[in-house]
Amino acid sequence: GRGPVEHWIEIENLSGERVTISHQDSLTLSSLRCGGKGEVWWINRGGNNAVNQGGVFTKPVVKDLDVTITSVPESGGAPVPWMAVQVGEQRGLYVGWEFSGIGRIRAKAGESADELEISVGNKEDFRTDIGPGETFLVPRAFVGCYEGDIDEGGYQLHRFILEKLRPSLPEDCPDPILTYNCIFAPDGSAFSVSLKEKDVLPCVRAADELGFEVFVFDAMWYRQVGDWRWDPKRFPNGIKPFQDYLRKAGLGVGYWCAWTNAGTSDHPGALSARGPNGHPDWLTSDPAPDAQPGLFWGVKQVCLASPDAKEWAISKTQELVSRDKLDYLKHDINMIMTACDRSTHRHNYGSDVSYWSTMAYYEIQERLRKAFPSIILENCSSGGCIKDFGIIKRTHYTVTTDTLANLANRTSIYDSTSAFPPLMLQAYTVENWTPDPGDGPETFLWRSAMMGAWVIDPKHLNSWTEEQNLSVKRSTAIYKQWIRPVMQGCKVHHVLPRPDGRSWDALFYWNPDLRRGTFYVFRPDAKEYRKTVRLKGLDPKKKYLVWCEDGSIPPCVRTGSELMDQGLDILLPETYMSDLIFVQDEAVEKPEGFAELGEFKLDSAKAQGNTFTASAEFTWEESSNARGYRVVISESKNFDKPLIETIVFGESARLFELPGGQTLYWRVEAFGWGATKSSSGKSGVFKTPALNYEHGVAFASDMEWVRATVGAKNPVRRDTNFYSRTITIAGKPYRKALWTHSFDDGTPADIVFDISETNFSAFKAEVGLDDASNGGSVQFQVLVDGKLKAESPVIRPKKIHKFSVDLKDAKEITLRVLNGGDGFSCDHAVWGYAAFIKAGPENPPRKK
Repeated sequence: GRGPVEHWIEIENLSGERVTISHQDSLTLSSLRCGGKGEVWWINRGGNNAVNQGGVFTKPVVKDLDVTITSVPESGGAPVPWMAVQVGEQRGLYVGWEFSGIGRIRAKAGESADELEISVGNKEDFRTDIGPGETFLVPRAFVGCYEGDIDEGGYQLHRFILEKLRPSLPEDCPDPILTYNCIFAPDGSAFSVSLKEKDVLPCVRAADELGFEVFVFDAMWYRQVGDWRWDPKRFPNGIKPFQDYLRKAGLGVGYWCAWTNAGTSDHPGALSARGPNGHPDWLTSDPAPDAQPGLFWGVKQVCLASPDAKEWAISKTQELVSRDKLDYLKHDINMIMTACDRSTHRHNYGSDVSYWSTMAYYEIQERLRKAFPSIILENCSSGGCIKDFGIIKRTHYTVTTDTLANLANRTSIYDSTSAFPPLMLQAYTVENWTPDPGDGPETFLWRSAMMGAWVIDPKHLNSWTEEQNLSVKRSTAIYKQWIRPVMQGCKVHHVLPRPDGRSWDALFYWNPDLRRGTFYVFRPDAKEYRKTVRLKGLDPKKKYLVWCEDGSIPPCVRTGSELMDQGLDILLPETYMSDLIFVQDEAVEKPEGFAELGEFKLDSAKAQGNTFTASAEFTWEESSNARGYRVVISESKNFDKPLIETIVFGESARLFELPGGQTLYWRVEAFGWGATKSSSGKSGVFKTPALNYEHGVAFASDMEWVRATVGAKNPVRRDTNFYSRTITIAGKPYRKALWTHSFDDGTPADIVFDISETNFSAFKAEVGLDDASNGGSVQFQVLVDGKLKAESPVIRPKKIHKFSVDLKDAKEITLRVLNGGDGFSCDHAVWGYAAFIKAGPENPPRKK
């Protein structure tokens, strides 16, 4: 059968005395023979950031092979306690450890190059005491064999996890459940414990409107870490106003809680490190006398090997669920300690701290589920630091990485699906969490998490455009209709190399029971706009219906052989584009959504221009049953060399960076699941206004300055942002610009130009925060000969302010940036299209 086989040992102390137990392996496999060229595989957890902490690793089975991977529950970079031995693409073997404490898996060559020994279990220095009548569990391990490649082995292991290990969900619970996590105010002005009732109510409504199914109050609702009561100052009505709305809307209610972290509250029900109700003896060590809890962490963590601390946690977790009628509870900040200096806890030797801490954690979770069988449990554990086969027996979802961004999500899911089914890997999405352009609130980011259990965590909800809101609604709808059913029991095929942000990447999920699959394809910062990708795991002789969500391929019918040997030719015309390609056995009934597209006509193209750039706004009629539109701009009627090719999901588009003074052609193609259709009349024509920057304009980014002062130890950057990418403000690109940064105090960030020998008559600029800044607030000023001539209000993200300053008879100009009164965090300030206008052709500026 599919396996695997589990193996464990129980050692019962039948004597009347305490006995010291030394290291016992959970499983040892001796005299294994590959029978061919073998490789040992393992993966890292990628907890904090899967891009640099994750990874898939291999070593050939040779005579001197000796690999030990050590599982550490406090390290996001530690290996998962899983190892496989793959022989070509013919067969393989995998082992794993069903435990969350410190342990190891070792693969060592035998006497011949083809002989291998694998051992799984606690580390060799492990020892502990068991009392009279006690039974000691040597944790479970498993071993399974399979035919095929490493993905086939992963599929068999996934089935075991879902059918035998993972706890069952309530019968009416969708899986994976779509989660809205709340830790930011909708305008981005408040975070965590700065949030108030007025900030959270709009988020609750948004969760319902966008199509999510459970609302989780993240690290923001409590008085302080350790005191798990609603803060009455910020939330005078507690949970009630939120809960009333959520229940009426049919959404579940969840909490974030770091229940192993001690604070300083005097409340008798709190977990405190000191004071009249403190329990310093529960802690792993003594905290500093003046230590205070932070937003997420307490002053110190308790060791669950303390029997009293364990009983408190059992009581508190059940109290939270009962008191506030929770549907969902996630724990964070590691629960399993690996070091503790107390002599009154269950451990005795240091090497057994994590063992007894793990056993206590398991008991807490199991008793919580027994008391509340319908509770949904999330393992956040410092963002994916604890990712193993023991914890997934006690939780439904495990956070896959703590960098809540597109590349980290895709990398983590790519790595982790070698061992874990994707539907239990929880991927968070926070827009603009990193400077990557793919982290905007659009489908490229959402789909990075839609390969697993998707969590959305909006950071600037109020500034989303109508199309960005629509992208979420479309994504939740397709997740429910297609993604989620396919993900249950799917086989994951790694069809392109590991994501790196510079090359296309893709995963193919095929559900053999449904005979349907989802092909996730991403073009990050890659030069190729076309890519041929070969699928895997299909029947070569069968025919398959293939279509897509965003029009990257035309609908077609292909044989399995064609899809695997020739592949699909995919078009993604812009960087940071993606698509969902759907594959289905042609004999299966087509899903709802296949329909003829309606006729539609182009409306108008309205071009605009200023001194520096041309843009145009395009509108057209709606095509019934269309899921989106492809807009193409070209200098030629036959569109053989398109200038711009983009995908939009409404009936309009605003496009920038068009050439000035030219006649251009445009066309729109509607696409749906089963068809594509061009507009009636085929294409349109328009003319852009002439631009005059070629004559009489000098860009500041081309000139030398007298001096420049920049905050956060930065230089001024010409025409690119901090990350050496194109600068954008509110989605508008600026090819010519100056990037600078404010200071943390009142020091001005100045760029000073000597213009005494020029003939400039005016200075113009469009200023704001670079979209990659991830927040910030700044004020811009223009000083001429030391006098303030113009200033902006305090500017926050997605806002643009325009300057036009008279320079007649001026000798010096200062471009000044000040922080917005709240420090210099994320204050990436941009002088967009900063330019000097000449009064005449003489006296050109000095070039850099």
